[in-house]
Amino acid sequence: MRVCNLASGSSGNCTYIESKQAKILIDNGKPLAYVLNALNELGVAPDSIDAILITHEHSDHIKGIEKYSRSFSTPIYVHNEIKEIIKNQIHVDSELFNFYDSDFYIKDLHIQPFPLPHDSKYCVGYRVEEEDAVVSVCTDLGFFSDETFEAIKSSALVFLEANYDPEMLMSYPNYPIFLKRRINGPKGHLSNINCAKAIERLVHAGTRLVVLSHISEHSNTVNLAVNTIANYLESKNIIPNVNIRLDIAHHEKRGTIFKITPTSQK
Repeated sequence: MRVCNLASGSSGNCTYIESKQAKILIDNGKPLAYVLNALNELGVAPDSIDAILITHEHSDHIKGIEKYSRSFSTPIYVHNEIKEIIKNQIHVDSELFNFYDSDFYIKDLHIQPFPLPHDSKYCVGYRVEEEDAVVSVCTDLGFFSDETFEAIKSSALVFLEANYDPEMLMSYPNYPIFLKRRINGPKGHLSNINCAKAIERLVHAGTRLVVLSHISEHSNTVNLAVNTIANYLESKNIIPNVNIRLDIAHHEKRGTIFKITPTSQK
């Protein structure tokens, strides 16, 4: 698989995944011109995208989908729990919608959605498999549950949320207290330290690459996220760049291009 995050954060989220046969986007919360430019950098024709998979109905994950899908007749995949909400927010031809309750295939990609604790009507992450190469996208979650761990363990690459630093969050003057409590709550977002604890579990289950995602522009910094997580992992004898590689998903530019190879081809 070839995998690249195109953007991650409150200003918009979008991740590109490509197998031998399929090309998909997970979410699209960015303007059309931005996504077209990012795909062009990857050498991907916009009309070659086989599907856009939606995690949940918040605008930073879906606001770019309507224009993209209308422009290129791109199918949209949505969990049945948010079927009506999405149909009311994204106005495209009805035949472009595909609704699911369980796992499904897009050509040679096996897509396994799993629920995440977030303050939306319904939120999912995705485990995406091509043969035994596995990539998981796991953002917008208030806590890292055993169920989430079971859904993504053994993934070669995980896009995992490191949204906020608690002290920065509580001292940020432009957030009202109810919003701070929401972000810090069990259906909000994942803090740096809780992200680190999740990575600790994933490393022991075989993950060797994590992309820190959905980093807040107001209650976190890249350096703070990386340092907090690296220090915690080192305290557990997990050495960054030895036992685990940490990378960053950016707000306004595409991230690193990764190639995840099935075990049989290694």
